[in-house]
Amino acid sequence: MENDNLALELLTRMKTTIKRLFVVVLLLTFLLFATNIAWLYYWNIPSEKCDTTISQDSGEQGVNNYIGNDGDINGKTSDN
Repeated sequence: MENDNLALELLTRMKTTIKRLFVVVLLLTFLLFATNIAWLYYWNIPSEKCDTTISQDSGEQGVNNYIGNDGDINGKTSDN
């Protein structure tokens, strides 16, 4: 009978330990998702945009194109 009590006590302890570990796993999973969402939010915050003025000589043709830092081509035509 003493072995049965020991086995029952071990099973009871294991059950409480497993419950605690399950709660820890759920908490860590939630924190993982929370930190990922926080980083995604941080990376998508719009940064300050500064406008710069660039002066270039358009030459004889009167056409002047400039490729900006964002990759867009800004074309201006001047009337001579």
